[in-house]
Amino acid sequence: MRKKIIHSFMITFLISFFLAFGILYAVLYMVFLENQRDEQFQELGIIETLHQADMESLGEYLNELDSRMTIIEKDGDVIYDNQVDSITENHMQREEIQQALQYGQGSSIRYSSTTHTNYLYTAIMNEGTQEIYRLAIPFVGITQSAFVLMPSFIVAFFVALCTVWFMSKKMATSIVEPFQKISSTIWTTRIGKEKIVFDDSYYPELSEITESIVNMNEEIHDNLEQLEKEKGIRQEFFANASHELKTPLTSIMGYTELLRTHAIQDPAQVDRCLDHVIKESRHMTQLINDILMISKLESEDYQVQFTHVKVKDVLKALIERFHVQIDSMNIDLTLDCEDIVVYANRNHIETIFENLISNAIKYNVYDGTIRIDCHVKDQEMVFSVKDTGIGVSKADQERIFQRFYRVDKQRSKVISGTGLGLSIVKHLVQFYDGRIQLQSEEEKGTTITLFLPIVVKNVPEN
Repeated sequence: MRKKIIHSFMITFLISFFLAFGILYAVLYMVFLENQRDEQFQELGIIETLHQADMESLGEYLNELDSRMTIIEKDGDVIYDNQVDSITENHMQREEIQQALQYGQGSSIRYSSTTHTNYLYTAIMNEGTQEIYRLAIPFVGITQSAFVLMPSFIVAFFVALCTVWFMSKKMATSIVEPFQKISSTIWTTRIGKEKIVFDDSYYPELSEITESIVNMNEEIHDNLEQLEKEKGIRQEFFANASHELKTPLTSIMGYTELLRTHAIQDPAQVDRCLDHVIKESRHMTQLINDILMISKLESEDYQVQFTHVKVKDVLKALIERFHVQIDSMNIDLTLDCEDIVVYANRNHIETIFENLISNAIKYNVYDGTIRIDCHVKDQEMVFSVKDTGIGVSKADQERIFQRFYRVDKQRSKVISGTGLGLSIVKHLVQFYDGRIQLQSEEEKGTTITLFLPIVVKNVPEN
């Protein structure tokens, strides 16, 4: 990078230097030409005032100076030339003659075929004699002066070249060095695991780069922590899933072994064993279905069919389904639900309500109460289930929505369930871009509130 910067500076310098020299040469050429013209016009002004007798001696003097003087009649015929005795060629079409006839004076630069020399011609019109006086001198521009200036030019060029090379090298170092420090800092830091610190930079652009790298490192750190956390959750999930599946399978295998060996002959005991097998099979089936439900909800390609669902009808049907459990625990259940219609998947709505009401019953106390409220607020369906059950401790509240997490370990052994109910509820609420709140106090009860933006204002007739 340093070499590229130096090369770029040197190429830019060379282009700029020669371009500036070309412009300077052109300007000097124009200034020199203009001065030369002015001098010759002044000389012609003096010459036209001389007497005819003085022309011969003046012509000889100019000839010694390698200057050519010509007197031309108005019709273009040459009547005098100090370098050529006789000129028959008509000069009417000469550029300087045309300008003198039209404007009183004129000039041009061209090669003379007569004397084989490049001349600067200047001409003026004498109104008194109606003759044109023309003066020509060999013209080489500033070429001769350029040769004189060439040594100075070469010295100046090399001095400027060395200065630019030194300055470009110094500037390249000042630009590259911060990048090298940044690179060294990155290589010596464990990205995502250590905090990365850069020295303050003089260049605002580099400060933006280092700030972006610091932010990127923090994001990588957060992502790594999240991955480690998810890894732990996955390991815990597989351990819990294996345990939850292993328990019913062990029970099923035990009862089937007893039946297969005919160790039990009493028909009543055989039926009891078969009832246990069916119960454990249903529990395992429910567990697998719940795991599949969570897996589908976590998939980005998960699609379901939506329909218009009357919330009150779903709640009444669920309460009727739990009627036996509610009566067995003598629970006082109150339902306060507005006539709300939501646009969602009916199975999803039933699953949310079923899990929350089921938990409120299972973890309640005898002679307890359950209050179910459902209303619309700020275009959202607000659904809450409040019970007077065992409650959830502060420590457990952070993990209660995790898979297989059970609050009361001892009671969970007695109460049936997969430990996935609240996790499914959380995933379904997130699927509908909703929110979930938990308020609980041990031995006083729990209130779970959902906010779902799925309310339908105008229900279609069909």
